Amino acid sequence: MPKLIRQYPAAILESAVRSDGNDHASWEWREKYIGVEGVLSVYESINKAPGKCFFRMEYYGGYKLMPAEGSPDELEIVGEGRFFTTSPGEMTDAGDELWLKTRNSEYVFKLIQK
Repeated sequence: MPKLIRQYPAAILESAVRSDGNDHASWEWREKYIGVEGVLSVYESINKAPGKCFFRMEYYGGYKLMPAEGSPDELEIVGEGRFFTTSPGEMTDAGDELWLKTRNSEYVFKLIQK
């Protein structure tokens, strides 16, 4: 079980770049998260990569209509939450940014003060 070491209520993924020199084709899924704002949690890996950190970004994915609880004939707008998780790597705290370098990728998250 990983250990939660920090949580930031608001952060934006500013960049995600490939760092291992391989082709771009199997990596493109990361780019769709650039610009996403959400809650950023920093975990320390206990089993998979002891001592290394990984990030989990939870963000709000949009709205949808669902039957209202207790009133199935009425509709209510509810949120749809989403998330993504990085691989373990080396974290650098740069004040208003967190950088994470994994085996394949480098991420920069901008921390937002609200």
